[in-house]
Formats: sequence, structure tokens, C-alpha cells
Amino acid sequence: MSSYGQYQSSIINLFILLFPPLYLIHDIEEIFTVEPFLIEHSDIIPFHVTTLEFAVAFSLLWVIASIGCYQTSRERRFLGMKPVTYLSFLVPGIILANAIGHVLQFLYFKDYVPGMITSILILIPYSFVTARFLIMNGKVTVKKLVTYFLIGFVVQGPLALLAHIFSSFIVE
Repeated sequence: MSSYGQYQSSIINLFILLFPPLYLIHDIEEIFTVEPFLIEHSDIIPFHVTTLEFAVAFSLLWVIASIGCYQTSRERRFLGMKPVTYLSFLVPGIILANAIGHVLQFLYFKDYVPGMITSILILIPYSFVTARFLIMNGKVTVKKLVTYFLIGFVVQGPLALLAHIFSSFIVE
């Protein structure tokens, strides 16, 4: 492998390995604020999640995503995806869609929503820097990233719901 190829690979690994701690920071913000937010807005949001249930659900998702990050950082496939595909789907796909969802919720509620601060300060910049690197180095096309983003927007809801269903069984 050329030295430029090794450089690209090490930067991709850096983006992959940055995911678990950045995602952790984001979800810590959500864990500590979600229950009071849901109580305050119970007239609009028809469900309730305790802090513990949310923490367990997040932990399940975090462990799965982190295993994927570990696998792909070692140049192995995860869920059938090569490292670049996993990174592209996870960061500019699911995480950017999640962050934009928080911004849209903020616009709707015209007030703080759980995860908003870290979405703006961490997830959106991380997603755009990752996407820019992948595009500029020919690892993925804009069209493919847009596709991953749209899939991420659709997939994040059912994944979160599944994690919350599992967490309700574990917590009870």
C-alpha cells in the first residue's frame, strides 16, 4: 500500500474510532435530560421513558455500534459492510440524520430538546468533516452519502424503538 493509501486508511480508522466517545458524549446529554423533557411535554409527546430505560437502550445501541467500530478499525466487515461503507452509513448516515432530527425538534418546540447541544457542537461537525474526507478522497460519492443519510433518517427510529423495547424488559 502506498504511503498516501496508508494515510487515508489511518484517517478512516481515526474517524471510526472517534465515533464511540463522541456518541457517548451525545447520549449522556440525552440520558440526563430526556425524562424531564418528556414529562414537561407530556401533552404533546404520548409516551414516557425513564432515565434508566433510556440509559439501557442507549447502552445497547452503543455496544453494537462500538463493536462495529472495533471490527471495522481492524479492516474487518461488520454486518456485511466494509470499513468505509460502515463509516459512511454510521456517521454521515445515521448520526447526521439523528443530529438534524434534534435540530428539527428544537425548531418545533422552540426550546431546548435532549441532545441538541452535542448535536450542534459535536455530531454535525464530525459528520460533515467525515463526509468531506470520504468524498474528497474518492471513497464515496455524494449520491451514496445522501442515500445513507435518507436510510439513516428512516432506520434510526425503528432501531431506537427496538432498543427501548429491550430496555423495558431489562429494567422491569
